[in-house]
Amino acid sequence: MSYRIVYDLAAVRLPAETLRPHVADSSFYADQYLLMELGGDNNVYEGRGSLRARSWSLIGAGQNWEIMRQVVQYAASCEGGGMRFSGASETQAETYIRKCRTVLRDAVGAQALLDRGMTCTGKFALRKGPVSVWLQKRVDELSAIKAPEMTGETPVWSWLNLLRDPKDAAIFLAYSNLDDAPVYNRATVHGPCHERHAITKGLIPLAECAA
Repeated sequence: MSYRIVYDLAAVRLPAETLRPHVADSSFYADQYLLMELGGDNNVYEGRGSLRARSWSLIGAGQNWEIMRQVVQYAASCEGGGMRFSGASETQAETYIRKCRTVLRDAVGAQALLDRGMTCTGKFALRKGPVSVWLQKRVDELSAIKAPEMTGETPVWSWLNLLRDPKDAAIFLAYSNLDDAPVYNRATVHGPCHERHAITKGLIPLAECAA
């Protein structure tokens, strides 16, 4: 049976005060987070070698409680043996949840991950279907901040650099839910995939830096 292997986790903390100047969004009263995971299927290998393929994904974006709500859903995969940490024969859902909570608590600044070769680029489109008055208002608000590209008749906002540009991060956090796609399909993450140590090893959590 195939299953997902989780090799590493990393979280970025985006202070609310760096987001508010760019987008007026009610959620920016609190700091925001990006949670990234390095993982891959146990039966997928790179080329013809014996090295398992793995890649980074954005698995959560928003306030810490919003991300943890999503983490609990992901953790259900552990119960049926569909997900486990690297080197473990099995991983309990509670263990996965606890690890994600710790990673969020120790979230680092965006520059710290940029310095270690990480990038995170956001892209989202307007969901398909009827456009309500509320949805059109949101689209108009966003279009005034950043004009969309058009893919056919669908507005698309892309090339949002979530780690390097606070305005891009604010746009993504405030408006990417206009797209019905899960968060891991709204962003592309690149970074070191075969390091012996965790990507955040030795980095100081942003909360401690600000203390």
